[in-house]
Amino acid sequence: MFSKLLPCAILSIAATTPALAQGVARDTARTSPIVVTATRSPLAAGRAPSAVTVITGEQLRRTGITAVGDALGQVPGLAVVQSGSYGGATSLFIRGGESKHAKVLVDGVPVNDAGGAFDFSSLTTDNVERIEIVRGPASVLYGSDAMAGVVQLFTRRGDGRPRIELGARGGGNSSYDAHAAVRGGAMPLDYSFGVSRHATDGFQAFNSASRTTVGSASVGTRAERYDARLTARYIDGSLHFPTDGAGQVVDSNSAHHDGRLSVGVDAGYQFTGVASLHLALASLDVHGLSENLPDGPGDTGGYYFTTGDRSRRRSGDLRLDIELPAAARLSVGAQVEREWQESVTASNYGDDAFTARRRTSGAYTQLLLSPDDRYTATFGARLEHNEEFGDFATWRSAASVLLRPGTRLRGSLGTAFREPTFLENFGGAYAIGNPALSPEHAVSADAGVQQKLGDDVTVEVTWFANSFRDLIDYRYSATEPNYFNLARTRSAGMELQGRAALPAGFHADAAFTYLETRVVDAGASSAVTALFAPGARLLRRPMHTLDAGAGWRSSRAGLDLRAHRLGTREDNYYAPDFSTQHVTLPPYTRLDLSADAAVPVATAVRATLRAENLLDARYTDVAGFNYDFSRTDAASLARTGYRAAGRRVLVGARWTL
Repeated sequence: MFSKLLPCAILSIAATTPALAQGVARDTARTSPIVVTATRSPLAAGRAPSAVTVITGEQLRRTGITAVGDALGQVPGLAVVQSGSYGGATSLFIRGGESKHAKVLVDGVPVNDAGGAFDFSSLTTDNVERIEIVRGPASVLYGSDAMAGVVQLFTRRGDGRPRIELGARGGGNSSYDAHAAVRGGAMPLDYSFGVSRHATDGFQAFNSASRTTVGSASVGTRAERYDARLTARYIDGSLHFPTDGAGQVVDSNSAHHDGRLSVGVDAGYQFTGVASLHLALASLDVHGLSENLPDGPGDTGGYYFTTGDRSRRRSGDLRLDIELPAAARLSVGAQVEREWQESVTASNYGDDAFTARRRTSGAYTQLLLSPDDRYTATFGARLEHNEEFGDFATWRSAASVLLRPGTRLRGSLGTAFREPTFLENFGGAYAIGNPALSPEHAVSADAGVQQKLGDDVTVEVTWFANSFRDLIDYRYSATEPNYFNLARTRSAGMELQGRAALPAGFHADAAFTYLETRVVDAGASSAVTALFAPGARLLRRPMHTLDAGAGWRSSRAGLDLRAHRLGTREDNYYAPDFSTQHVTLPPYTRLDLSADAAVPVATAVRATLRAENLLDARYTDVAGFNYDFSRTDAASLARTGYRAAGRRVLVGARWTL
């Protein structure tokens, strides 16, 4: 199958080839953006020794994308899975890794839950300058969770005279978005503040409203020998969901409310011309409330509960950078983190409370060699000490070499790890934790070649392979721990991407991913419906993904059309009768259209249009959700009955002063 699809993908990329990572205009296609996530030092993306994609805030604004998950779906090697209506739980899988294997940062602040879990449904693109995505292990620099990659958001910074931006739009499913921002700055101070509101009633028959309010701030100062920046982002979200565990639309008052505050301080001081000290402080506070209450005074059946969750993450990172001869940089750092979590549940079956905390410290070093445009190389190692699992070491080496003008080779080899979640370590209301768990870990490699065809066209091919080991699985017991290090999986594949800036303001891009996954060592169960069934493919990871876009842009108007093709995925269907079936979700293609244009009578105002799922495709990302339950047999499930988000058109305006 791969041998048949690969030539088609190459032809598709060569024909449409873009600019997710490098812009759309002819001049910007020649300029590689600066990235910091790959090495924690500013470096041109084209020279980075890791597989890096940069999505700029301007691209997000012109296409009208407000959900980070929607933006990530365009990146090769990434698969985004959403259940239910708008705002439903959204997971990210990088190169076949688990959804807990992606480190997520906002201005350097880790925002994952302890143990790596993260729901992308609450993360929006408001006041974002750029998103950097690094594919491959990154635990040497970022510690736990960065097993398959890193996603980092950077808030917009102010510069020059004060500028005000306002925007609003509305459309189908009673949806609307509104935002306001002000930014500016003059030496030595710059500032950026933004606030936004996103709301929709959803597309389910009832009880599927989603509301999110976001506030963000960035204030920085700079002098000859020092710089400092304070950033903050607050997200207040609520999701009403009518679906039960089988995905049926049955509940009129289930809801989840979430408040997340991330604060970061980033400061640097230049001691001499060759040594500098860098301090990063990070704080994350999360308050959540999940509730499923009786529908009325006479409703006495079923399970009703209210669960309040609170968690805190506090961390500090101190790094010394030393400039060495031949444009080499040695970084030596130390990090400490404290995590705390509390959960209180009140239900008609009784009450339960859970509290746990732990401390992690680590030391790391990295040698970065980047003498000129010809090559970049990094060598790094990290030793982590966790109060629960003890010591764990990781390492990584990577290089990027300009073989000849227009041809660049890149490769890496390294390890990474994920610490257990609090539930896996300590247990909770309905689970018994295992304090003897080891961290999950991975050994990963990739190699790629990038070829420029003139100044305006670039084609890139990357091979990757991962071995994920000691994966934590669940096994029911009323008296013994429920979690064990059991499973081992592997993933391998190919990422092909192309981008081009075409004449007369036209642009195009395409990215194709082939992914092969397999369970090597089984988990707690050998059943075909187990999470880690022997020899099976990993759930919800598509074997083939193709994302392609084309458009046109001038100073006064623009048009972008994007198609996203997702291949078959394996999943488990949990039926209303409590039985479980292993199913194959059918492929689908979704088409999105975005446009904007300056208003003739007010050039500071741009009218905007976004049409999502333009052809009203029927599909689902999770078996059971968005499914017609009048068809309950597995054969029908695999063929028809799906109904995810249908066509939605949003019309609005954006004003900049």
